[in-house]
Amino acid sequence: MRNWFTKQLGRVRQARQQRKKDSQQLLKARYHVFRSLLASNNRAVDCLTEIGIHLRMQGDPAGLARLVHRLLGETAEMIARLEDLASGRYRGLLAAHQAISQRLQAALANLAATAQVPLVLPLARIHGGLKGQTGNKAAALAELRNNSLPSPDGFVITLAGCRFFLEHAGLSLELVHLLATHGADKEKQVSAATAAQVQALITGAAIPLSLAREITEAARVFLENGKPLAVRSSSISEDGRHHSFAGQFSSVLNVRDEAQFLEAFKQVVASNFNPRSLAYRLNAGLDPLRFDMAVLCLEMVEARAAGVLLTRSPQEPESGMMLVSAVPGLGEAAVSGSAATDLYLVGADGRVDWQRSTIADKERFLACEEAGGVAWRELAPEARRLPVLGEGELATLASWGRELERRGSMPLDLEWAVDRKGAVVILQVRPMTAMGIQTSDGWQEQAPFLAQGVTASGGRATGRVLAVKSRRDFETIPPGPLVLVMHQSFVEAASLLAQVSAVLVELGSPADHLACVAREQETPMVCGLKDLSDFLHDGQWITVDGGHGRVYNATAFEIEVTEKAWRDGVPAGNRMRVPLPPLHRELQEMVTVLHLTDAYGPTFSILECKSLHDIVRFVHEKAVLAMFHAGDEMLEENLGAVYVVDSPVPFFVSVIDMGGGLALIEPQRRRIKPELVVSRPFQALWQGITTPGLHWGPPPGGAPMGSVMSSFITDQKSERPIGMPNYAMVSRDYCNMNARMDFHFIMIDAVASLEPRSNHIKFRFKGGGTSLERRRRRALCIGEIFEQHGFFVDVKEDLVNASLQGASREAIEEKLVMVGRILGFTRLLDAAMTTDALIPAVARAFMAGDYALSGLTSNEDLVQATV
Repeated sequence: MRNWFTKQLGRVRQARQQRKKDSQQLLKARYHVFRSLLASNNRAVDCLTEIGIHLRMQGDPAGLARLVHRLLGETAEMIARLEDLASGRYRGLLAAHQAISQRLQAALANLAATAQVPLVLPLARIHGGLKGQTGNKAAALAELRNNSLPSPDGFVITLAGCRFFLEHAGLSLELVHLLATHGADKEKQVSAATAAQVQALITGAAIPLSLAREITEAARVFLENGKPLAVRSSSISEDGRHHSFAGQFSSVLNVRDEAQFLEAFKQVVASNFNPRSLAYRLNAGLDPLRFDMAVLCLEMVEARAAGVLLTRSPQEPESGMMLVSAVPGLGEAAVSGSAATDLYLVGADGRVDWQRSTIADKERFLACEEAGGVAWRELAPEARRLPVLGEGELATLASWGRELERRGSMPLDLEWAVDRKGAVVILQVRPMTAMGIQTSDGWQEQAPFLAQGVTASGGRATGRVLAVKSRRDFETIPPGPLVLVMHQSFVEAASLLAQVSAVLVELGSPADHLACVAREQETPMVCGLKDLSDFLHDGQWITVDGGHGRVYNATAFEIEVTEKAWRDGVPAGNRMRVPLPPLHRELQEMVTVLHLTDAYGPTFSILECKSLHDIVRFVHEKAVLAMFHAGDEMLEENLGAVYVVDSPVPFFVSVIDMGGGLALIEPQRRRIKPELVVSRPFQALWQGITTPGLHWGPPPGGAPMGSVMSSFITDQKSERPIGMPNYAMVSRDYCNMNARMDFHFIMIDAVASLEPRSNHIKFRFKGGGTSLERRRRRALCIGEIFEQHGFFVDVKEDLVNASLQGASREAIEEKLVMVGRILGFTRLLDAAMTTDALIPAVARAFMAGDYALSGLTSNEDLVQATV
């Protein structure tokens, strides 16, 4: 009998150990699901950023569809992981996702049906409706050929084809992150190191096989017939009425074989991001991250002479005289200014004003090499002072210039060449009004900027500073042109972006939720600004230059213009938005628009998830809440794997290692020293908890414990009843702490990793043992302390929710030290909160390091209030 009982007892112990082991493994699995979900959240936000760019550009339906399908898959995975974490609590979310997915599939099918754009187009098939895919340069040349005007044959690798290359293997997003993080310096120049990284990313990337095959087949038609190619840019922004981008992009001349051609294609695409073109965009007030380039491939004209024709002489535009510049050989020498150039003044009748024309002393010319490429050659001495062009050739050029100006109804800038047979060929046509003109930024050159950050959304706007620290601030926005200033990127601010002039954020990233909405709303936004409160104050007039990532003191003129515009009802920041086409707007509503802007309000529900952005936001918030509840339900089964931390203060916490959170070299007793917990967020919290001078007893003037017990029964309704131990689930860069402190509970969830956009602190405080009024005062005091430390705060009665996101690991750890101090400072604090006057006074005492509130006892008014 004794042996039987011994065996049964052994079986019971073995089963209990197995249950503990299974429960511990389940808890660890939940943690890893949570971290995987956080990684999915980052990928989803990246995808939202790319989709937002595609929607604004409207040029690549196939690329847009690929991104939307990628986001659909990512969000479906996020929902599945949330279901694992929350034990099926949000089953309706999958149905909402499926409904959005069905509508998206229909919209994408309609988009594909209306915009089937090939990756390659011959010039003969290009018409005006395709300019958004081929760029202005290619469209203009195609029009010349369609009207039987002399221009070279060729083809275009469309915007869709170029974007297909950049999206291959995630190259496009790498470029966005690189350029957003390492923006222009104070001289509006991208650093050489950043430019080199961008060039290396693009030129070192592999061209997708299907694209390489298609563009090579188009090039082979010319190359196999002994016709070399000139590979040039044809950007949507280029050669327009307002911006010429003259000389900003690369051209590769005399390409003679397929290998040279593929490299030339990558080189031209890379030039969209070279320092020259990026600086031009910044100076012109254009989005530096925008990619809108097609690549034009033309039959190479081996020119005897070449140059530029301006149909109006810049020196005397009203005279009717034309200006022709000419060089021997290829025209690159003329447009780059690298060689001496003949200048001819030609009248509308084709006659040359030789007296005012200039014949240069020309020493060299640019010519094609047999193996490919071009090289400088010396000009024969006897030819150096001879005119490059004769009267007949000049008359022909003038004739073409007059005809094209008549058709275009504007002065033009033509690039031309005379081939070896003497035929005049037009290589490029663009409006002359934009030649060399850049938006004036003289005000920036003169005024020192207050701060330099990272561009999240471009544009420039002026307004008065309004610091936003809590949800209450969003509810009381004053009228007028405003610049929201925030410590972190509060997604709750999304609903205000259409009303304000600009947004400044100390933390945040160009890829976070608010930045996505800011770009959608075309609201200037700069993030990564340090210590804004040191130099900005409420009501101060400032100018935000989103494109450069800078903040300036506003000038009197800017203030006057802004105030007048606001009185006249002009949109904030003078943003004149171009409406999206209906299909793109429909996609925007279902994908990037964010409706769930208030995480603590009644509308934060599955029923309000109307877009994929809403689902990403909902899943992220609910995943953190699920981790708050993950420990209690399994804590009892895991007691054998729990270690109790030795504590010098009356706060005792058990730790559960999720992996890498404890440094236990050999078997330990259940009680361990704090230094064996190597979790960085836990160590920061512990530093705060054990702060010298932190008062863990009742505060001065507090009510006796007998009166506290009057609320005991009510307090039992809280989420963590009395008697449950304090615990922390830890890993190397993660800590989830649940603490029951007398009659209130505190929950903390923190990630302190090397990746700032993955980092967060979520803090929740609830309950107390006194009247609701005193608990409310304590909650408001805690909220004020967190606001002072840059958290977004929401307070409802005795419930405090505070959050901080997107900070560096060091900043997260610094804030966690403060949170640790809150644990001791707020113990039984509600017993002392007898008057509203104590709310700011106690908060100031904490900020000053007076954790025992000794300074309050010297204030007779406050002492009387607590008696």
